[in-house]
Amino acid sequence: MPEFSDLDQLLKALSEGNREVFTRVFELLWDPILRLCVRLMGEQEGVDAAQTSMLSILERANEYDWHRPALPWALAIATWQCRTQLKKTVRLRETTDERPNESDGGAAAEEQEQRVLLNAAMEAMGTLSEADQQTLIATYWETASSVSGATLRKRRARALGRLRDAFRRLYGLD
Repeated sequence: MPEFSDLDQLLKALSEGNREVFTRVFELLWDPILRLCVRLMGEQEGVDAAQTSMLSILERANEYDWHRPALPWALAIATWQCRTQLKKTVRLRETTDERPNESDGGAAAEEQEQRVLLNAAMEAMGTLSEADQQTLIATYWETASSVSGATLRKRRARALGRLRDAFRRLYGLD
């Protein structure tokens, strides 16, 4: 597993103009950026988005605030790139002969955005403990739970807090 604590220092050095660390920064970021983009957009579009994201991250290295962790900063740029690319794809489809069914009222674009959000939420959910996952599943999919009442509500509140933290950590949202 890559040393992401090194990434903070390497990206700081890159932001200060040290081009010798460029390759190592790329090596540390490529896999997580690629996984995120492929999860959000699918295989082919995800690879394209990952490449564009890496270009943007490396070009914007001078904007990196080294007081904050580097990985969430990079993942936020990649997420933004995926979202932008999805919007461009939807707009392009609207202007070509392959127009989506006008009667759907933009449902295809909304469905695509919902899929992106669901994939992001599932990735964040995957970082939670088994107990937190089971609590959230029991709450929102109405499966049987070993606890109920106030205990379930308290566990749900804590699990949701950890899910929010995981989402922010993964996607760099404040």
